Amino acid sequence: MKSTFQSLLKYLAIIPVFFFVFSFAGPIIVVNTVMAAQPAAAPVSPVALQNPLKNINSIDGLLVAILNIVMILMVPVIVFFIIFAGFKYVMAQGNASQVEEATRALTYAIIGGVLILGAVAISQIIKNVVDSF
Repeated sequence: MKSTFQSLLKYLAIIPVFFFVFSFAGPIIVVNTVMAAQPAAAPVSPVALQNPLKNINSIDGLLVAILNIVMILMVPVIVFFIIFAGFKYVMAQGNASQVEEATRALTYAIIGGVLILGAVAISQIIKNVVDSF
């Protein structure tokens, strides 16, 4: 028998599909509605696009900004998993299988932290090399 959580996940999996479908259908409906409402000989005025990202003017700047946001979000998650692994060590009370599980959790938390910090370091190295040219 399926659990409530599994049935909930089944229904939640449909949400990205709806976003994907409506992201293509929505603009078409809006354009058709606007085109039908405009007179046939209306003059077209020029459009000026403004950058919503104030200080980001290049793709590498955008990638660095995204990486900084990911770093800010992942540091508390990594700290939480390290604390969680420590809690698992305490709750293991000498049980070998639970100690092994806690060791695995701590190892994965540290590997994740190293990967996140490594990504930031590699991006800074690449940025400095590109800037030197």
